Amino acid sequence: WLGRGMVHFVPELAVYAGKHVVVVGGGDSAFDWALALHPIAASVKLVHRRAKFRAHPPTVRQVEALGVPIITDAEVTALRGEPTVQEVDIQVKGADPVTYPADVVVAALGFTADLGPLEAWGLKLSHRAIEVDSTGKTAVDRVFAAGDVAQYPGKVKLIATGFGEAATAVNNIAVALNPEAHLFPGHSSNEG
Repeated sequence: WLGRGMVHFVPELAVYAGKHVVVVGGGDSAFDWALALHPIAASVKLVHRRAKFRAHPPTVRQVEALGVPIITDAEVTALRGEPTVQEVDIQVKGADPVTYPADVVVAALGFTADLGPLEAWGLKLSHRAIEVDSTGKTAVDRVFAAGDVAQYPGKVKLIATGFGEAATAVNNIAVALNPEAHLFPGHSSNEG
């Protein structure tokens, strides 16, 4: 169904305006997509195989407060439509499947990081992640990391955290590469 209504991430929200969206997953990505799509989609439902979520509890509460249907102890058992998805069957444990309209299925099922060739770089690794300091610097000179692959004490794995880490890492590597550069490049509103 990839390319025919099923996606693993949402590259552009506006494409989903007026669409019926089913988000599958119980982690941060699933709840973040539900939050982002709720204001523009015709409908959003979130389906998770368990009653317990891995997502950040405040984000779960935000989605619940919006009234997004969260269907737990359930899974999507069928997708149908031609040429693209038009409906899905969702089966809650112990019940018959129920069919819902769906133009898009966001499969936010998570992944296990595969560091592949990075494992040979001499980076300090912990639990399939690269250890970094507060600037994004790794144990290897001039190598920085950000996002889900980066790990430091107290990290909260959210999409927003990754965006902030990327900005921090880019500004710090700029100074490492060019000592004349400024760590804080300023705001665009300061340009005159």
